[in-house]
Amino acid sequence: MESIDSVVRLEKEGPIALITLNRPDRLNAFNVAMRDQLYEIIMAIRDDPTIDAAVLCGAGKGFCAGADLTEFGTHPPVLRKRQVRLQRDLWEEIRRMTKPIAAALHGFSVGSGLEMAMLCDFRFAAPGTKLALPEAQLGMIPAAGGTQSLPRLLHQGLALDFAMGGHRITAEEGYLKKMISRIVPKDELIQFTVDYMRKVVEHKANSSRVIKSLVTNGLDMSLAEGLAREKVLIARTWNKHK
Repeated sequence: MESIDSVVRLEKEGPIALITLNRPDRLNAFNVAMRDQLYEIIMAIRDDPTIDAAVLCGAGKGFCAGADLTEFGTHPPVLRKRQVRLQRDLWEEIRRMTKPIAAALHGFSVGSGLEMAMLCDFRFAAPGTKLALPEAQLGMIPAAGGTQSLPRLLHQGLALDFAMGGHRITAEEGYLKKMISRIVPKDELIQFTVDYMRKVVEHKANSSRVIKSLVTNGLDMSLAEGLAREKVLIARTWNKHK
């Protein structure tokens, strides 16, 4: 295994990249260094032909407590932060990652931590994991894509209630609402998620990428447009096997 010893660790288990948010003393609160390092890692995974899928998890007591407001609220200045975000749109890069990616959640997944997980293709969680988007209660708006990813997982009314109310729910409730893919015992969570992603890509990694592209992009198309795109990509796949 290879690793980067920093606020985000990257390890490799065969064709699976294991990304670990590594600020356990701050409950993995998302700061500028974590944003920048995670962006670099996502770019590296995207361009590495030996990696077929990724797993995102958190060190310590939980997955991610959301943004570190003590840092984002003071440094860098607002205009500089906007400029950096335009140059390095981490959330968009996770969203459009062509390789399958899963989040392994434990303890808590709050604010941008939950939004980040919702940008992944699968969300596995340990029993009792706390989920919340508390921004509205703080007079803020979810800023990591939550207003768009949430209604793609939940019924619109449930999405509005969850985001506007800032409710905290458990992973078990999230599973019933379709936010969570599966509940997994805490001591098995990471290995289960890695093994699951290995099975997803073990037969033909390219097929998994094509299916992901069709499903995710098809959500923003009419049924006719989605079916037409499916025919085109299927034809390309078949041609490669001739």
